Amino acid sequence: MHDHEHAHGAASVREKGVSSMLVVLGITSAYMLVEVLAGFYTGSLALIADAGHMLGDVASLILALVAFWFSSKPPNLIKTYGYYRTEIFAALINGIVLVGISLFIVWEAYRRLSDPPAVIGAPMLVVGLLGLVVNLASAKLLSHSASENLNVKAAYLEVLSDLMATAGVLVAAVVVLLSKWYLVDPIVSGAIGLMILPRTWSLLAECTHILMEGAPGHVDLAGLRAAMLAVPGVVDIHDIHVWTITSGLDAMSGHVTIDKDSPADTVLSEITTIAQEKFGLRHTTVQVEQVECKGQTSGTCGS
Repeated sequence: MHDHEHAHGAASVREKGVSSMLVVLGITSAYMLVEVLAGFYTGSLALIADAGHMLGDVASLILALVAFWFSSKPPNLIKTYGYYRTEIFAALINGIVLVGISLFIVWEAYRRLSDPPAVIGAPMLVVGLLGLVVNLASAKLLSHSASENLNVKAAYLEVLSDLMATAGVLVAAVVVLLSKWYLVDPIVSGAIGLMILPRTWSLLAECTHILMEGAPGHVDLAGLRAAMLAVPGVVDIHDIHVWTITSGLDAMSGHVTIDKDSPADTVLSEITTIAQEKFGLRHTTVQVEQVECKGQTSGTCGS
């Protein structure tokens, strides 16, 4: 038997993220253009690096919004779960792109260390302050949905990385203005690239875990099994599988053995309620097998 109420939870998670992402996309795109122009004008690698991250943000936001649209398409005879997994693929691609941008920044910073170009500090500082406002506003908009959806989380992590990059730009601008020490620009840029990698690695690991249909980390499998065994009439549980279909939509399947005197419908209803209300598993598929019991202890039933 199946629980068909699973779509509502995932849909509400997506809807909360879409409006925020559209606003962030607009302000990020505008600021990216400003930063590109300022980066070439001032000669600052830190500004160019931050603009590169902004470009990654814009691309990831567009990709995520496209993924949201695909995932809202209904299931069919070929795609029985619909297109939910599109969101996970999009988050994976976003992570890979962010790693590529970070590695490029580190390489370019290393190349400039031997001969750092002169940088114009004043406009660099102004653009950095503007970027601080943009990134703080974007992070605030995305923070509420980032814990519920991997696509929003990917965008949120990139905004956080841009926030760190903006802080680096401000530090570099102040140093250039006060001391004319231009080496600070590639040093800060390289540090920005390195700081992004650990967060992105965590995102890639989470996406890979879902695509490999690993058990969600927030679901206590031992506790789930114990709760199911505690249902009156249940004598054994086997072939339990728990996995994530998409952000906000976890699923469970398994076989439950009950004694022949227990009503299967009642046992199944209790197990489904436990899975949904205590463990957040909105899609459940449970096969019930009735057997003749030779005793009261779990595992003493035979067919």
